[in-house]
Amino acid sequence: MPRESKMKCPNCGGRKAIEIDLHSEGFTSDENPVKECGACGLVWRHKRVNGKSVVDIIKPAKSK
Repeated sequence: MPRESKMKCPNCGGRKAIEIDLHSEGFTSDENPVKECGACGLVWRHKRVNGKSVVDIIKPAKSK
């Protein structure tokens, strides 16, 4: 079940995001939760690459 999250959207800066609970082999939503912005529709997660946090865009924002 999705949970509301207050993380800032990297695309529009909106703070209303829904955390999507996904389960698949080799992926854990506990470490890299997937979020969807309620304002622009961007789907993203933060992940660690070489010790740095980077934004991984899963689905681009809706066009206006």
